[in-house]
Amino acid sequence: MIKCKSEILNYWRGGRASIEFLGGAPFVMSRIARTQQEMANARKLLGDHFARFLDTCRISVVVEGALPEPGNGCVISHNESSFADLAAYFIGVWPWVDRVAGADLYRHIPFARAACQKMNLDLISRGNRRSTDPLVDSMALTVRQGGRVGWGAEGRLSGIDGIAPIKVGGSIIAIKAKAPVVPVVIHGGHHAMPLGTFRARPTEITVRYCEPVQSAAYTEKDARLLAEEVRKVLVRNYQELSDRSLSV
Repeated sequence: MIKCKSEILNYWRGGRASIEFLGGAPFVMSRIARTQQEMANARKLLGDHFARFLDTCRISVVVEGALPEPGNGCVISHNESSFADLAAYFIGVWPWVDRVAGADLYRHIPFARAACQKMNLDLISRGNRRSTDPLVDSMALTVRQGGRVGWGAEGRLSGIDGIAPIKVGGSIIAIKAKAPVVPVVIHGGHHAMPLGTFRARPTEITVRYCEPVQSAAYTEKDARLLAEEVRKVLVRNYQELSDRSLSV
């Protein structure tokens, strides 16, 4: 009975957080798009919106590892299992990237396109090479100029307890820019709030910055090999965090 009541509370909490997030998103995007917000303030508004979602779910975020310093161009490549992981990204990664690529599906949120432009958040149309290739080139230029670029490793919410096969986009950017890839593991969202459910279990999500993977030895035709090296780092660190959570 106690467990049943606890699960009902978890569903209620997650449902409430999701409704408040979705209902509030257009207002946040409108505020960013229609007012004279500096980029830092605009980004904070979106980050705070995700933070409220996690607070309602009673999910905390812990950050580990060496944060990428401003001026040191790199590609930050992360995994995401669930929407909770995505929210954790905006707490544990968003403040340390200068430019981010996100799924084009977010364009359906009113005012999102204009708001994203103010936040250096580029929307990717999946499977559209005509629009993706110029974005990759532009991202590589940002990295060469010392920018920290965020590019999702898996390209989507994977829905699994682990690391899905990863895309080569981030590796191509790194190779073009002659810069490292910084793998970032986000662990805990799958257990807190699995993809496809409103259940939100109070817990902790860990965002771990791993050792950079250098791209200097690779050419563009080797992008898949670099991507696999990045995935190995993600898999190893995800497993370490899984083992640690079981031992607590």
